[in-house]
Amino acid sequence: MNNMILKQVNTLYKKDGLHNTFLNNVKIFKTSNSTPRTPLLYDLCLVLVLQGKKIGYLGSETFEYNNKNYLVIPTPLPFECETHATKEEPFICILITIDKKIMYELIDSINTKTNKQNKKCDLGVFSNKVDTNIENITLRLLKILACNEDAKILGSSVLRELYYRIINGENSCFLHKMFLNTNNEAKISRALRNIHENYNKHLDIPSLAKNEDMSVSSFHTHFKKITSHSPLQYIKNIRLNKAKDFLALQNYQVNDTAYAVGYESISQFSKDFKLYFSYPPKEAKASFKEYKLF
Repeated sequence: MNNMILKQVNTLYKKDGLHNTFLNNVKIFKTSNSTPRTPLLYDLCLVLVLQGKKIGYLGSETFEYNNKNYLVIPTPLPFECETHATKEEPFICILITIDKKIMYELIDSINTKTNKQNKKCDLGVFSNKVDTNIENITLRLLKILACNEDAKILGSSVLRELYYRIINGENSCFLHKMFLNTNNEAKISRALRNIHENYNKHLDIPSLAKNEDMSVSSFHTHFKKITSHSPLQYIKNIRLNKAKDFLALQNYQVNDTAYAVGYESISQFSKDFKLYFSYPPKEAKASFKEYKLF
């Protein structure tokens, strides 16, 4: 099956790069170059690797995702990963932005049939095995991406089926809890989204906790379990990832970037940026990878 999948994707996309498709929330990424461990910001996405592999790092946890294991990041997370690829065997993956509305509908419809919400799950990211169902859907998805009309008419149903298989995966309990509004996972997920959307504003932990009807200590405990970061570190990492985008993609000056992401001190911003990315802000343009995945 994997050979058929690779043949199909290589027919559609021969060159390295991040390729848009006829479906807005589906992209194909291909590279012949390995990349070292690098900080990235992942947000609400599914990664289906067709060839090569990535190794992801979140706190003390390590995830390897390849053509045997897919990765789901159901909430905004500063993440680190390295890519393994060669010219003979390029790294190829499908990047799918998760549709929250469809996820809500599916999880709500199967809630009474599953006990996943009762399982223990901590980190807000998980990996599962690629089974025959996932392989079949992947091949069908690639086939409809060859035709705009096919993608327009069939795309939503194929993705809906894929989401259904994902939420029934063995390790998908975080997804279930995330979409149940009263659970701690759902509360922290909303807080993460709040931070993600308001990173340039003043954010204090007591207010974030109060917004979700949680004590500061409970908020901090569950926040770190899910993200592996303290709330303050998470906020800093979000701001720094956004700053890199401003510097590398929008040609912002360092001073303007610092203020744009919520820093009051330019020197502190430069210090934090260099510590996080291992190069100073002024070198962000040269150091930024050619293709931004998320």
